[in-house]
Amino acid sequence: MDLLAWHKYNKECAHANEYELTPYLVEDKNAPIVVVCPGGGYRMIAAFIEGHPVAKYFQSQGINAFVLRYRVKDKAHYPAPLEDIAHALKDIRDIYHLDLSNYALCGFSAGGHMCGLFGVEQYGYGKYDLPKPSMLMLVYPVTSMEKGLTHRTTKKYFAGNNDKEAFEIGNLYKQIRSGYPKTYIWRGNKDRSVPYKDSDLLIDSLLHNNIPCMYQKYYRAGHGVGLGQGCVAGEWAPDAVAYWLNR
Repeated sequence: MDLLAWHKYNKECAHANEYELTPYLVEDKNAPIVVVCPGGGYRMIAAFIEGHPVAKYFQSQGINAFVLRYRVKDKAHYPAPLEDIAHALKDIRDIYHLDLSNYALCGFSAGGHMCGLFGVEQYGYGKYDLPKPSMLMLVYPVTSMEKGLTHRTTKKYFAGNNDKEAFEIGNLYKQIRSGYPKTYIWRGNKDRSVPYKDSDLLIDSLLHNNIPCMYQKYYRAGHGVGLGQGCVAGEWAPDAVAYWLNR
């Protein structure tokens, strides 16, 4: 990590641990909507690489984008992350007066974990009386709480040590049922933070339940690369938008 990135990382770690929603709007109020949930292991919010640059890209594609700063650390225990997504969507509907009939969730790592769970009707959108996402974009997502598969701090802050209910719910790949949203996933084989098998297990569950999905594996791509500019994963965002909007 270079000095500038280290400075941004420390700044994010020092940020107030509370809900915050940052808009990147286009002129067309009827444009599609995406809520971007950066990663950070439920310990911090990596908005400097997986939030604002990503939202700006979506905005350049004619999409109303929002960066969600969700609660982390001791405030991230289930169901707090899902509550924060619901909070964001209700703000988008009630404060920004935008139509939620075509919205996507885009999450990275732990952010991908919470976005994936929000697509489960029982624990996500249905529980909060919100429409189902049109699309989930899950970037090197955490999909399991199980030893050997999970990301340690993601499990620690989401499920704790003894919360069996949160542990079971947090096993995203086991929650997929018919009617789950259309899903795009990518991961790299050089990811040293989240086991690549997490994505493989989720894709297997999606295919088993006949859920439309697109899975991209990038050779030599690692973790925490955001838009992937300058690496082999640099075209993932255009591909995901095209898959979502049938462009």
